[in-house]
Amino acid sequence: MKRTFLFFMSIVMLSGCSIPRGCPPNTIVEWVDLVKINDIQYHALDATNYTVEEKDLGEIIGEVKYEMADQACLNHQIKNGDAAFLSVGTTLYEFNGYKSDFRIIADGIVYEVQENDKAKTIGELYDIEGKVEGMSVRSSYDGSHVMDLKEEHWTKFINEFLTLDFVGFDNVYKKIEDEEGTFLDIHLKDGSSVRILYWTDANVLNLGAVGNDTLKNIISLYK
Repeated sequence: MKRTFLFFMSIVMLSGCSIPRGCPPNTIVEWVDLVKINDIQYHALDATNYTVEEKDLGEIIGEVKYEMADQACLNHQIKNGDAAFLSVGTTLYEFNGYKSDFRIIADGIVYEVQENDKAKTIGELYDIEGKVEGMSVRSSYDGSHVMDLKEEHWTKFINEFLTLDFVGFDNVYKKIEDEEGTFLDIHLKDGSSVRILYWTDANVLNLGAVGNDTLKNIISLYK
């Protein structure tokens, strides 16, 4: 399970190691490419997921105040204006077509919500209702495309998925035992995708939600 989850993290996030100044000796901190603004923490999408264009840039919602790489220690509490690798002064934009609590843009990169304490359901976390055009299964070994879900299946999956309670990964990971998760891409109409990992036996999703029988039965058809 740990190998699978770490691989999933590697295909959706950029990360890097640094030895911060002023931290205890031999301290190495590894940050994922994240930014926090308006009490929402976002992670960077892989550059192959979506290419940002000028038309995508919406209103300015803030700027980076502190770059954590090479400065923040392990005990650093991430606050608004913090970013792992974005330089101080980097402008944070709305992503036209999406609510800013789901996706924003900075330095030509799309950042997608990772933590939002205000979201109560997946539909409140992910602004994708009416924007999905398909789903597919990805390989857990190399991230390659395996198969597409039939439209009758993915439409039912999305309808149920958006109603699930969002509780956070910390509240579901204990349900996961020695199980190989199923990697899923939710394909959006703009050409980008939302990538999730679903452990069907435990019936939980890595973004922090417990599934239901409808989701489990659908994905079991593709395992």
